[in-house]
Order: sequence, then C-alpha cells, then structure tokens
Amino acid sequence: MTIPERGTVQQPTDSAREDAADTKWGIREGIGLSLVSIFGLLLLVVGLLLAPGLAAAASTVGLLAFAVALVVVGRWSWNGR
Repeated sequence: MTIPERGTVQQPTDSAREDAADTKWGIREGIGLSLVSIFGLLLLVVGLLLAPGLAAAASTVGLLAFAVALVVVGRWSWNGR
C-alpha cells in the first residue's frame, strides 16, 4: 500500500496579509465607532433627563463620568489610525 503524496503547504501571500490587516483595522474601527456612539447616546439621554432638574450634584457627577468615558473610548478608537 502506498501513501499518497501530500501537496506543499501554501503560505499566505503579501496581499492576503494586507487584506487580513485591513480587515482587523476595519473591525477595530467599527467597534470603536459603535462604542463611542453608544456612550454618546447614553450621555444625551442622561443629559436630557437631568436637564429640568440639574440641581442634584450626584447626577451631575454621573453625567461628567459619562462624558469622560466617551472621550476615553473615542481616543482609544483614534489610536488605530
């Protein structure tokens, strides 16, 4: 009984590596954009809910925490470029 000869293992080409890097970059940018959008909408909703009675200090601190989180996630998203 003979063992069939196996073909050579194909290595990825330069264009395949570039496509993989572009895909990874696109996915990272998409995730960053969606996270910034979610935090932005949460900030908008909380701001609109607190606008009539913005006297509560704890609520203002929460609103500022959302704003800081939005800036941090936005900065993280832009680091990929």
